[in-house]
Amino acid sequence: MDNNSKEIIITRDSIVVDIQKAFNLFYPYLKIEFSTSPKGVLSLKKHSINPQNSIGKITNLTSTLKLNVDEDRTVAEIEKECRELLGLSIQVFRKSGNVWNVISLTDGWTLESQNKAGEFISTEMSAAS
Repeated sequence: MDNNSKEIIITRDSIVVDIQKAFNLFYPYLKIEFSTSPKGVLSLKKHSINPQNSIGKITNLTSTLKLNVDEDRTVAEIEKECRELLGLSIQVFRKSGNVWNVISLTDGWTLESQNKAGEFISTEMSAAS
């Protein structure tokens, strides 16, 4: 991959909150939440994963994994890859002012497009208040 590639290295010792922070450094207007629920299950909270858990405690991961979060990948691609490689569901949220909205209708958008939309909405809401 080129020097502009965005990857999150995940090992058995990786802590969920650290993975979330790494993702948020790449995309400040997006965040991810991990869960054990299948995609589309509305009660994400019921199946949510404690962000202080290590990946080894909640998955069967045995080797180092590089999660590709390049800006041209879609939300749907990242969600699918996490299900396949980690056996976990993730939900991506986009910032809208002071609120985080679930991305579902636009999960075919790229991470870059989602992040720019979050930045635009948040900037416009700040200017309006």
